[in-house]
Amino acid sequence: MKESRPKSWDKTKRVYEISYPDGKKEIWKDVTARDCLTKYEGMDPYGNGLKLREIVGKELQLIKVMDSGKK
Repeated sequence: MKESRPKSWDKTKRVYEISYPDGKKEIWKDVTARDCLTKYEGMDPYGNGLKLREIVGKELQLIKVMDSGKK
């Protein structure tokens, strides 16, 4: 039986998007969940109205394709 742990324990590199109230978006690539949360909390997300979400699925595949085209 697999032990259930929170994502913050997982050291898998992921992609996250930070949305600002003015519509600006910032993408963080190759960041672990724990590092992302630490950085996000340091930005005063509640005072600044920031939103955090993990990019997964087709959207993640699209980002990888766009990045490989830049090289």
